[in-house]
Amino acid sequence: MTFPIAFAIGFSVASIPGPTIILVATETLRKGAKSGLATMAAPILLDAVIMLPLGLVLQSSIFSGKGALFLGFVGAAFLVWLGTQSIQAGANKFRVSELQSPADGNQETPSFVKGLLTHLTSPYPYLYWGTAGSTFVRQGFQSGGVWTAAVFPLGFWLGVGVFTLIVIYLVARTKRLLPPRLEPHLHRLSGVLLIGSGIFLAVRVWQGVF
Repeated sequence: MTFPIAFAIGFSVASIPGPTIILVATETLRKGAKSGLATMAAPILLDAVIMLPLGLVLQSSIFSGKGALFLGFVGAAFLVWLGTQSIQAGANKFRVSELQSPADGNQETPSFVKGLLTHLTSPYPYLYWGTAGSTFVRQGFQSGGVWTAAVFPLGFWLGVGVFTLIVIYLVARTKRLLPPRLEPHLHRLSGVLLIGSGIFLAVRVWQGVF
């Protein structure tokens, strides 16, 4: 797993309209770019502190041998599914303005806390880091040690962060997630990249390179 591929996977996953990116957009729209950044930081921090370690524990302690193979194939299938979701998203235009609502003043929940709660209650981070993400990390560790293992999560988080920063900038300036002409093409490209990554992971798992 190379850093550019990890970056592309992170960028592609982040581009799929879901609870976290929608929350980032609405917080930016309602309270400004700083709130969008706080919302963005929460899931990345949770991934590093909780999701990734849980995924590695799952692979190393609970599953081994055929169990690890099973997790790898599930992760590959999950990436392919995410790819199809991204392609389908290209046919639907998401309007940030439809989500705008007034803030609740002093009772408003901090954006960072909202990001934490949204990420914790979503099944996707657990499924992703318990299967595909931890499998890529494990492959890296066994082929090149700690640094090689760190390449995937670092590249993935950078990709997520870059896409989210683009969203925050666009929402703050234009009240849109993405330019209308670019959005469907980006979703299709992201879908193809995710499907290709899923196939790549399945081949690596089949070859036993982890």
